[in-house]
Amino acid sequence: MNLPRKQNLDKPAHSKEAQEVSNMLDKRHKMLNCIDKVRRQCGDGVKMLPVVRYERKLWFLDERLRQLRNVRNPHDFINLNDFEIEYFLKEVV
Repeated sequence: MNLPRKQNLDKPAHSKEAQEVSNMLDKRHKMLNCIDKVRRQCGDGVKMLPVVRYERKLWFLDERLRQLRNVRNPHDFINLNDFEIEYFLKEVV
């Protein structure tokens, strides 16, 4: 004969589920704290690259990559040297 298992009265039956929810909330809280920390370090966050007009097209001037990237097609790019970067910095729209 199968007898029902005795339930431990110290813990409610749903304590495992409650613990999982509590862990999820704790992880979410830690993640949000990390995001806030990064936002404070980066200042305003993501900024748009400066735009220049060259050969009847608009280009993003990416100093970090030393490139001009087409606004409409980012796969279309032009590699720049130091002199060209200085020139395009003066031509920002």
